Amino acid sequence: MLVEGTPPRPVGDPSGPGERGERGDEQRRPPGARPPGLRPPLTPGSGSSRSRAQSRSRGLAVALVLAVVAVALGAWALQRSDQALRRADASGRALEVSRQQVRTLEGRLAELEAEVARRPDAVATSERVRPSVFTIVSTTGRGSAWVAGTEGGRSLLVTNFHVLGPEAEPGTRVDVVREQLRIDGEVVQVDEARDLAVVAVDQALAPLAIAEGLPRVGDPVLVVGSPLGLEQSVVTGIVSALRDEHIQISAPLNPGNSGGPVVDAEGKVIGVAVLKVGDESTEAIGLAIPAAEVCALVPC
Repeated sequence: MLVEGTPPRPVGDPSGPGERGERGDEQRRPPGARPPGLRPPLTPGSGSSRSRAQSRSRGLAVALVLAVVAVALGAWALQRSDQALRRADASGRALEVSRQQVRTLEGRLAELEAEVARRPDAVATSERVRPSVFTIVSTTGRGSAWVAGTEGGRSLLVTNFHVLGPEAEPGTRVDVVREQLRIDGEVVQVDEARDLAVVAVDQALAPLAIAEGLPRVGDPVLVVGSPLGLEQSVVTGIVSALRDEHIQISAPLNPGNSGGPVVDAEGKVIGVAVLKVGDESTEAIGLAIPAAEVCALVPC
């Protein structure tokens, strides 16, 4: 019995209209064609290869950037190192120059210290010498004298013959004075040719040492005496020249200095002040009898 409007279904077709349509479509698609809405299947390994390639690209880029940074840092470090080396080299040269300057200054300081040591300390020298220097008061005037040694328990003082006067002879009495001290003295020896005389006192006095040999021109000297009766006066100068029989000195001499000791930087006697050369207009030209002449009268 047929129902109106319903098409007859072919015998042997178990499916309904929908099934037939789908199967009909499958029958109409060419072999190997993809059903609608499906993605193509991935080829084995294709996705992972692209990832590795991209990773390698990124790695190379990073490595390249790091290499560039490393080169830049290396160049900067090399430049800084070179600058540091140049500064160190410059500092080393400056340090060596400074050391050389210090060595030069040390050498100059040593020379100055040696020069100062050679110069007489007038204060120290005069303090050593003055206790042995006296004023001789005779009937003809005043002069200076100094203790040269001892003999027979008495102290022996040397002065100029002309200080005692032309009438002086052994046995003549004179006064030996230093400030408040006054001692009775006796002339025991005279040498008019040398213009020297020896006075003995019965009191122990400190003698001065006598220098060996002649001084050098330019050596400093100090003279102690009683110029114009001004006791214990000290003047300084140098050895100006060595004359035939005298030592020329630049220390100023005045009447009353005659007979006083001329000493070197060590306080040793190099001569006996004898006179000033010239007149009132003459300055700093004095003569001294070499100390070796004293040894002819007094044991040295």
